[in-house]
Amino acid sequence: MGLSVAVVGVGRWGVNHVRVLSKLRGELLNSLFVVDSNPSRASSIAARYTCDGWFASIEDLLKREKGLDAAVVAVPTVHHFSVSKVLADKVHLLVEKPLAASIEEGLELLRIARRSGKLLMVGHIERFNPVVHIVKQHSTSLGGPLAVEAKRVGPGPAHGYTLNLGVAHDLLVHDVDVSNFVLDSLPQRVYALAMRDSTFPYETEVQALYEYPEGVAAYLTASWRSSPTYKHRSISVRTPSAIIRGDYILRRVVIDNGVSRHSLGFVETSLQTETSSIEISYLQPEPLELELRNFLDAAAGRAKPAITGLEGFIALKCVVKALESAARSQPVEITWEELSSLD
Repeated sequence: MGLSVAVVGVGRWGVNHVRVLSKLRGELLNSLFVVDSNPSRASSIAARYTCDGWFASIEDLLKREKGLDAAVVAVPTVHHFSVSKVLADKVHLLVEKPLAASIEEGLELLRIARRSGKLLMVGHIERFNPVVHIVKQHSTSLGGPLAVEAKRVGPGPAHGYTLNLGVAHDLLVHDVDVSNFVLDSLPQRVYALAMRDSTFPYETEVQALYEYPEGVAAYLTASWRSSPTYKHRSISVRTPSAIIRGDYILRRVVIDNGVSRHSLGFVETSLQTETSSIEISYLQPEPLELELRNFLDAAAGRAKPAITGLEGFIALKCVVKALESAARSQPVEITWEELSSLD
């Protein structure tokens, strides 16, 4: 039986959730509602995707739709906590990344969901990017990862938009979550540098070095210091025998296999060999559809969530600690004692 689902916040990214969910009506959901504090936008998006209704507040939504099963929270980051805490004990939730603005807010949302027994997922969409999984598989089979390097660079928010905070909450959170996933481990320490622009109240670039157990490290760069036409998204994992590079934009994975000897009959020579693979992206659903399908299946009890609220909290804490390190100009320890109470 399909679910009744609401999308709360239908701005630049939230509208994509409505677009994809509208295609899943009749398969995974029966009814779809839109909530936005801007009534004109809410009604327009609801009409465009033939939704079952729209509301200007979550209070109105909950008052009118008693059978609501699940909601996607896609409001700006500064409002994630205030919106999610109202919903987290009533319906299954997918909260866009980051889970919240602060460690304290993230913990509170986890506790509310745990007490209520409701599902809490976080929209770390790269978990549904095949490139990430291919890189992880190769790094495991080629001796295990020793180091991760990731770069996520592009133009910043338009017109000084600040409701999603700085580049750490907006971009760095992606790559620290991917690093935790690829390494299957949690960092113990971080040393970070943050760059600022006099016209913007938050950091516009962060370079963070995370130290993991057993001498493994991840060096992550997130930056809005680029021209309007430049965008870069990549990950590189080094193992004892290879370097695996993933390009999120080109959807390409290249494995640097090192040097191998070749006999040509008349001479022996050494060749540096690479293996290159390109994902044929049009043959499978977009990552957002995979994410939403997983959320709806998990909410219905048919699947496990691919990215839990706990994992979203971990990524949030990692970026907050990087900002703390940058502010103090020294390495900062990252401890995880609170996780034992959240299992």
